[in-house]
Amino acid sequence: MQNLDPNSGETEKLHWHSFKTGNAASFEHLYQKYSAGLYNYGAKFSGDKDLIKECIQELFVQIWIKRSSIGNPEHIKNYLYKSFRNLILKKTAQLQKNQDFDDIENYDFNVSLNIEDALIDGERREKISVQLQEAISRLTARQKEAIFLRFYEQLSYEEIAEVMGITVKASYKIMARSLSFLRNNLSKEDLLILYMAFYMKLLN
Repeated sequence: MQNLDPNSGETEKLHWHSFKTGNAASFEHLYQKYSAGLYNYGAKFSGDKDLIKECIQELFVQIWIKRSSIGNPEHIKNYLYKSFRNLILKKTAQLQKNQDFDDIENYDFNVSLNIEDALIDGERREKISVQLQEAISRLTARQKEAIFLRFYEQLSYEEIAEVMGITVKASYKIMARSLSFLRNNLSKEDLLILYMAFYMKLLN
């Protein structure tokens, strides 16, 4: 394999092509690189740790079994996140006895802010944290998910659309409505702190 930056997209594509030919080391590389992020993403949909792990394992088993027939995604991370998202939503719906799950609004997505690392005094920090968390909790699941993917996973609007299975126009609209709601329900100072928390990746 060529000597490329291990974090570059080209390196990932080389590993992907190698994995498709049956290279176990490249398959292990993909698993090690993405499993932790997938677990963190899955924890937003469900608090069932065993379910999350099961979905990650099933995802990688599926792509290994189907390796010769699956395509070559432009963005490997997005492909895995989208596949994992569909899998965990399906299994969550089945556990809830809702076999005909097809409503993209009908799911949970739970995020919390950890502003311990923000440069704010202790007593004031606790008050602000409560205010910010309250505002975020009033967003819809799709809005919280889009914010998480945008700021924590640092995906573009096009990539958010790909992962969430929506149009690019819809991803812009979801983000615009989310940020508009936050602007209308937070003071300028609190909003600035919230944006800082987003960019510092303090969203858990």
